[in-house]
Amino acid sequence: MRRTTTADTLLLRCRGAARTYGDGPTAVAAVNGATCQVHAGDRIAITGPSGSGKSTLLHLMADLVRPTAGEVSWPGLPRVPARQQIGVVLQGPALVPTLNVAENAALPLVTAGVPRERAHLRALHCLAMVEAAELAHKMPAELTGGQARHVAIARTLATSPRLILADEPTEDLDGVAGRRIIDVLVAAADQEGAALVVTTRDPAVAERLRERWAMCEGRLHLLARTPSPSGAAPPRAPALGPPEADGASTAEYVVRKLPEVTLAFWIMKIAATTLGETAGDLFAQTLRLGYFLTTIALFLMFVVTLLVQLRAKRYNPFFYWPVIVSTSMVGTTVSDFMNRDASSQYLAKGATTLGWGPQGLGLGYPAGAAILVSLLIAIFVAWKFTGQTFVIRDIVTFRGEALFWSAILVSNTLGTSMGDFLSDSSGLGYAGSALLITGVLLVLVALIRVPRVPNVVLFWIAFVLTRPLGATAGDFLTKPTAKGGLDLGTAGSSAVLLAVLFAFMAYGHFRDRASRS
Repeated sequence: MRRTTTADTLLLRCRGAARTYGDGPTAVAAVNGATCQVHAGDRIAITGPSGSGKSTLLHLMADLVRPTAGEVSWPGLPRVPARQQIGVVLQGPALVPTLNVAENAALPLVTAGVPRERAHLRALHCLAMVEAAELAHKMPAELTGGQARHVAIARTLATSPRLILADEPTEDLDGVAGRRIIDVLVAAADQEGAALVVTTRDPAVAERLRERWAMCEGRLHLLARTPSPSGAAPPRAPALGPPEADGASTAEYVVRKLPEVTLAFWIMKIAATTLGETAGDLFAQTLRLGYFLTTIALFLMFVVTLLVQLRAKRYNPFFYWPVIVSTSMVGTTVSDFMNRDASSQYLAKGATTLGWGPQGLGLGYPAGAAILVSLLIAIFVAWKFTGQTFVIRDIVTFRGEALFWSAILVSNTLGTSMGDFLSDSSGLGYAGSALLITGVLLVLVALIRVPRVPNVVLFWIAFVLTRPLGATAGDFLTKPTAKGGLDLGTAGSSAVLLAVLFAFMAYGHFRDRASRS
């Protein structure tokens, strides 16, 4: 969020600031009598050869070292200590090797006492700002030098600094990577409303900033500010990252788009998938539209709900859960179309066809499940190769969310096949199938505390299994009592499930609004 500070806000002032190391004849004056000011919105390059005092001056500005003479003050940073509002990018990224990228980016907030969940979301936001969201779960040893610099910048931005000080940020990087680092720094400073001071020996880097200072043998020389043509505002840095499919940058995707995984999440997931089963059967069988026509109509509904969800700027249960329901409904009819045909066993009483269009492929449950399992594995393999995270709360990019919904659609279709097979062909019946799946889910819950079993794997197994649980529960609600069901009908069951799901969505929506107020 851009701050409302004006361009003439004086953030930092040096008056004859000096820093001398050692005493007597061997004393070295790293900085000698520097006088300067930094205002809000400034973009300053400090140039000079190695050993000229650039880094020491930056450390004085950052309150990392104290002046041995003169004064350094921060009139525009009234909070004490001022360093809490100053972000410093040191020459070496200095990432903690035992923490992953997201944990490194969140570290300043965690050490300041910010709750871990809040710190984590802020870290993801900053990583997205510097085009490093896809690195969130990598370890520092897996990063290139340029990637490590991006992460270091994200860590600096985590505390929302009003003054960003970067010490030789492009050192040891090639021209392309160096230019990208400056792009990232300037664009991040623009977005955060922060002043930016960069030390550099590269004239090409200095030319990117509006104002240039020079250090020579410890003395600071202020050069003329580069004027903006016709008094216009200085050119903004290019947006971070390529435009996404909806025209939004990656940084806009960082606000939480997907729900927290809690007990309420799983209750709503089962209710939504059960509703998908009953509603899909309502259109295809009860209203006799058939699998083919119903699949086309429901897929269009899925596309509409998905576009609404993708364009949302934050998680909204009234956007997210309709997509889950629509994927469940599409999964129901696609599974039925793949596995069934116009045989009498699949027709409603008194019906002679499955509706308009093709009557079904008749592949059977084993073949249909094999195709869907292969497709789901292919999606996860592609997902892995893109570097996107599988952790639902950390999905912050358009590509990651697109992969997520692709996996959801296929897993819900697979779940329908599994549920129908267990209910209709395995001999377990509806209640027996539901008990079997519930037992497997309880085993997964017990495995959560086993360190060697990744929780993300357990989550996705549970996510797939709740679909057949919903399918068997839906069949149990709608099928005749002669087949072991409750004979509530597709319309009545769908209405009850819709009311339950709507109540949960309303509760989640108002709770989320209350937490943000």
